[in-house]
Amino acid sequence: MERFSTIATTVATLNDSIQFLVETSKSQPTPQQYSQELWNVVQPILAAQRELLAAQHKTEMEFVRIMVEARYKDTQADIRGIKQALVKLTGTTPCCSL
Repeated sequence: MERFSTIATTVATLNDSIQFLVETSKSQPTPQQYSQELWNVVQPILAAQRELLAAQHKTEMEFVRIMVEARYKDTQADIRGIKQALVKLTGTTPCCSL
């Protein structure tokens, strides 16, 4: 009888453990829920990265604009210098625009 009692107790314990596992597995998130949670975590990181790239692009374009403007001014100064040198050498201004 004692052996039957031990087996019954073991079966009841196993039954409780299986029931606990079943209930626990029901409460676990689905793969879709995991994916959505991961997307919710990653989305702000991606948005911040896009903002950073946009700011870097704007800064780089401003630098390029400044360089182009400086080169334009240097070129204009070079043209004025060439014109002045031609006037000194020839006594007349060039017939065509440099």
